[in-house]
Amino acid sequence: MSQSVYVIALTTAFNIFAACFFVAVVSLIAIWFFKLDRINDTLRHPLLQHRPFRQFPRAIQAGIFLDYFLRLLFPHARKGLFGQANRNLAHVDPARVPMDVKWPIMGLWAGCWIGLLAMITVWTLLLLRH
Repeated sequence: MSQSVYVIALTTAFNIFAACFFVAVVSLIAIWFFKLDRINDTLRHPLLQHRPFRQFPRAIQAGIFLDYFLRLLFPHARKGLFGQANRNLAHVDPARVPMDVKWPIMGLWAGCWIGLLAMITVWTLLLLRH
């Protein structure tokens, strides 16, 4: 790989990673401090019938938000984790969910997944160079 292509690829991958990090952090802050109750009242995950959201461990809270993300992004999936999220949230019509509820969830999880791919790309480029 030529030097200029390598530098451009590494710079681009790192910039995408940094942007995804900031998008995820801003989304998480918006969720945690401003939107948490509105999101849970709108999407009503079945686990919230057992106890309030803040009483769950962080791993379960992240799982609930991952279910919200998968339902909103892949509403017609039927198999695996995607299908389970759709079965758990069958009462939610993604087309009717307001944008002020969607954007923090999409920003958080899209930032995490795209950032993960960008981070893998950065590490791969660094390993290929040395």
